[in-house]
Amino acid sequence: MKKFIPVFTFIVLVSLVSPVFAAKPTPTPVPTVKSVCIDPGHGGTDTGAVNGDLYEKNVNLNVALFLKAKLETVDYTVFMTRDADIALSNADRYNYCNEQKATILISIHHNGSTDSNMDYSQALYMKKVDVALAQKVVNAVSTSLTLTNKGISQFASGVLLKSKMPATISEGFFLTNENEYNLINTSNRLEDESEALFTAIQSYFN
Repeated sequence: MKKFIPVFTFIVLVSLVSPVFAAKPTPTPVPTVKSVCIDPGHGGTDTGAVNGDLYEKNVNLNVALFLKAKLETVDYTVFMTRDADIALSNADRYNYCNEQKATILISIHHNGSTDSNMDYSQALYMKKVDVALAQKVVNAVSTSLTLTNKGISQFASGVLLKSKMPATISEGFFLTNENEYNLINTSNRLEDESEALFTAIQSYFN
Protein backbone atom coordinates (compact mmCIF):
# COMPACT_ATOMS: atom_id res chain seq x y z
CA MET A 1 0.00 0.00 0.00
CA LYS A 2 1.35 3.46 -0.91
CA LYS A 3 1.78 5.94 1.88
CA PHE A 4 0.65 9.51 1.26
CA ILE A 5 2.20 12.51 2.98
CA PRO A 6 -0.47 14.91 4.26
CA VAL A 7 -0.69 18.11 2.14
CA PHE A 8 0.22 20.43 5.04
CA THR A 9 3.32 18.38 5.87
CA PHE A 10 4.34 18.39 2.21
CA ILE A 11 4.14 22.20 2.00
CA VAL A 12 6.22 22.59 5.15
CA LEU A 13 8.90 20.23 3.82
CA VAL A 14 9.05 21.95 0.45
CA SER A 15 9.27 25.38 2.05
CA LEU A 16 12.43 24.28 3.85
CA VAL A 17 14.24 23.38 0.64
CA SER A 18 12.63 25.57 -2.01
CA PRO A 19 13.48 29.28 -2.33
CA VAL A 20 10.03 29.83 -3.81
CA PHE A 21 8.46 29.21 -0.40
CA ALA A 22 11.23 30.90 1.58
CA ALA A 23 10.53 34.19 3.35
CA LYS A 24 11.18 37.11 1.00
CA PRO A 25 13.36 39.95 2.26
CA THR A 26 11.62 43.27 2.93
CA PRO A 27 12.40 45.61 0.02
CA THR A 28 14.46 48.67 0.80
CA PRO A 29 12.27 51.81 0.71
CA VAL A 30 12.99 54.10 -2.21
CA PRO A 31 12.44 57.86 -2.42
CA THR A 32 8.99 59.02 -3.44
CA VAL A 33 9.11 60.17 -7.06
CA LYS A 34 8.82 63.96 -7.39
CA SER A 35 8.59 64.64 -3.69
CA VAL A 36 9.77 67.84 -2.02
CA CYS A 37 10.47 68.48 1.63
CA ILE A 38 9.97 72.19 2.33
CA ASP A 39 11.66 73.59 5.41
CA PRO A 40 10.50 77.09 6.46
CA GLY A 41 13.47 78.38 8.43
CA HIS A 42 13.32 79.60 12.03
CA GLY A 43 10.06 79.55 14.03
CA GLY A 44 8.83 79.94 17.59
CA THR A 45 11.21 82.01 19.70
CA ASP A 46 13.73 81.99 16.82
CA THR A 47 12.46 84.91 14.75
CA GLY A 48 15.27 85.16 12.23
CA ALA A 49 15.76 88.56 10.58
CA VAL A 50 13.41 91.35 11.67
CA ASN A 51 12.26 94.50 9.87
CA GLY A 52 9.65 96.44 11.83
CA ASP A 53 6.58 94.22 12.08
CA LEU A 54 8.00 91.67 9.64
CA TYR A 55 9.60 88.55 11.10
CA GLU A 56 11.59 86.21 8.91
CA LYS A 57 10.02 83.13 10.52
CA ASN A 58 6.59 84.26 9.24
CA VAL A 59 7.82 85.32 5.82
CA ASN A 60 9.55 81.95 5.39
CA LEU A 61 6.36 80.10 6.30
CA ASN A 62 4.18 82.19 3.99
CA VAL A 63 6.46 81.51 1.03
CA ALA A 64 6.55 77.81 1.93
CA LEU A 65 2.75 77.55 2.04
CA PHE A 66 2.44 79.28 -1.33
CA LEU A 67 5.04 76.87 -2.76
CA LYS A 68 3.31 73.81 -1.29
CA ALA A 69 0.01 74.78 -2.91
CA LYS A 70 1.65 75.30 -6.31
CA LEU A 71 3.50 71.96 -6.21
CA GLU A 72 0.38 70.05 -5.24
CA THR A 73 -1.51 71.37 -8.26
CA VAL A 74 0.87 69.36 -10.46
CA ASP A 75 0.87 66.23 -8.30
CA TYR A 76 4.08 66.60 -6.34
CA THR A 77 4.17 64.94 -2.94
CA VAL A 78 5.00 67.71 -0.47
CA PHE A 79 6.26 67.43 3.10
CA MET A 80 6.60 70.42 5.45
CA THR A 81 8.95 70.47 8.43
CA ARG A 82 6.53 72.94 10.00
CA ASP A 83 3.21 74.50 9.02
CA ALA A 84 2.83 76.65 12.14
CA ASP A 85 4.92 79.00 14.28
CA ILE A 86 6.92 76.40 16.21
CA ALA A 87 10.59 76.07 17.09
CA LEU A 88 12.57 73.24 15.49
CA SER A 89 16.20 72.19 15.77
CA ASN A 90 18.27 71.45 12.69
CA ALA A 91 18.10 67.78 13.67
CA ASP A 92 14.28 67.96 13.74
CA ARG A 93 14.36 69.31 10.22
CA TYR A 94 16.78 66.94 8.50
CA ASN A 95 15.51 63.89 10.39
CA TYR A 96 11.95 64.61 9.29
CA CYS A 97 12.91 65.05 5.61
CA ASN A 98 15.09 61.94 5.71
CA GLU A 99 12.30 59.88 7.27
CA GLN A 100 9.92 60.93 4.49
CA LYS A 101 12.55 59.87 1.91
CA ALA A 102 11.87 63.04 -0.03
CA THR A 103 13.61 63.47 -3.37
CA ILE A 104 14.85 67.00 -2.60
CA LEU A 105 14.87 69.46 0.29
CA ILE A 106 14.32 73.21 -0.03
CA SER A 107 14.95 75.30 3.08
CA ILE A 108 13.43 78.78 2.80
CA HIS A 109 15.22 81.70 4.44
CA HIS A 110 15.69 85.45 3.95
CA ASN A 111 18.83 87.39 4.70
CA GLY A 112 19.41 90.27 7.10
CA SER A 113 21.85 93.15 7.35
CA THR A 114 22.40 96.37 9.25
CA ASP A 115 22.57 98.03 5.82
CA SER A 116 18.97 98.63 4.74
CA ASN A 117 20.11 99.05 1.13
CA MET A 118 21.67 95.57 0.93
CA ASP A 119 19.70 93.18 -1.28
CA TYR A 120 20.48 90.16 -3.47
CA SER A 121 19.58 86.50 -3.96
CA GLN A 122 21.80 83.61 -2.94
CA ALA A 123 21.54 79.85 -2.46
CA LEU A 124 23.58 77.73 -0.06
CA TYR A 125 24.77 74.16 -0.45
CA MET A 126 27.03 71.74 1.41
CA LYS A 127 27.32 68.46 -0.51
CA LYS A 128 28.39 68.06 -4.12
CA VAL A 129 24.98 66.58 -4.90
CA ASP A 130 23.35 69.86 -3.74
CA VAL A 131 25.02 72.07 -6.34
CA ALA A 132 22.67 71.62 -9.29
CA LEU A 133 19.57 72.27 -7.18
CA ALA A 134 21.11 75.31 -5.48
CA GLN A 135 22.06 76.79 -8.84
CA LYS A 136 18.55 76.30 -10.25
CA VAL A 137 17.06 77.99 -7.19
CA VAL A 138 19.23 81.11 -7.13
CA ASN A 139 18.95 81.60 -10.88
CA ALA A 140 15.16 81.40 -10.85
CA VAL A 141 14.65 83.55 -7.75
CA SER A 142 17.06 86.32 -8.72
CA THR A 143 15.56 86.50 -12.23
CA SER A 144 11.97 86.53 -11.04
CA LEU A 145 12.57 89.13 -8.32
CA THR A 146 14.97 91.15 -10.51
CA LEU A 147 17.73 91.02 -7.93
CA THR A 148 21.50 90.63 -8.19
CA ASN A 149 22.44 86.96 -8.43
CA LYS A 150 25.16 86.27 -5.86
CA GLY A 151 25.31 82.63 -6.95
CA ILE A 152 25.81 79.69 -4.63
CA SER A 153 28.02 79.34 -1.59
CA GLN A 154 29.05 76.33 0.47
CA PHE A 155 27.68 76.56 3.99
CA ALA A 156 28.11 74.09 6.84
CA SER A 157 24.47 73.89 7.89
CA GLY A 158 23.36 70.75 9.71
CA VAL A 159 20.24 70.65 7.53
CA LEU A 160 22.38 70.52 4.39
CA LEU A 161 25.11 68.30 5.81
CA LYS A 162 22.83 65.63 7.28
CA SER A 163 20.14 65.51 4.61
CA LYS A 164 20.20 62.32 2.53
CA MET A 165 18.93 64.02 -0.60
CA PRO A 166 19.98 67.04 -2.68
CA ALA A 167 19.24 70.09 -0.53
CA THR A 168 19.63 73.84 -0.63
CA ILE A 169 18.91 76.90 1.49
CA SER A 170 17.32 79.69 -0.52
CA GLU A 171 18.14 83.20 0.70
CA GLY A 172 15.66 84.89 -1.61
CA PHE A 173 16.25 88.50 -0.58
CA PHE A 174 17.20 90.69 2.37
CA LEU A 175 14.22 91.11 4.65
CA THR A 176 15.95 94.14 6.20
CA ASN A 177 15.91 95.97 2.87
CA GLU A 178 13.42 98.86 2.93
CA ASN A 179 12.30 98.28 -0.65
CA GLU A 180 11.56 94.63 0.15
CA TYR A 181 9.54 95.73 3.18
CA ASN A 182 7.40 97.94 0.95
CA LEU A 183 7.02 95.28 -1.75
CA ILE A 184 5.89 92.66 0.77
CA ASN A 185 3.23 95.03 2.09
CA THR A 186 2.02 96.39 -1.24
CA SER A 187 2.47 93.58 -3.79
CA ASN A 188 2.56 89.82 -4.33
CA ARG A 189 6.27 89.67 -3.51
CA LEU A 190 6.09 86.45 -1.50
CA GLU A 191 3.87 84.65 -3.98
CA ASP A 192 6.22 85.74 -6.77
CA GLU A 193 9.11 84.24 -4.83
CA SER A 194 7.22 80.99 -4.38
CA GLU A 195 6.52 80.91 -8.11
CA ALA A 196 10.26 81.27 -8.77
CA LEU A 197 11.01 78.36 -6.42
CA PHE A 198 8.32 76.34 -8.17
CA THR A 199 9.96 77.09 -11.53
CA ALA A 200 13.36 76.03 -10.16
CA ILE A 201 11.98 72.73 -8.87
CA GLN A 202 10.24 71.99 -12.17
CA SER A 203 13.44 72.75 -14.05
CA TYR A 204 15.47 70.54 -11.72
CA PHE A 205 13.20 67.54 -12.17
CA ASN A 206 12.96 68.03 -15.91
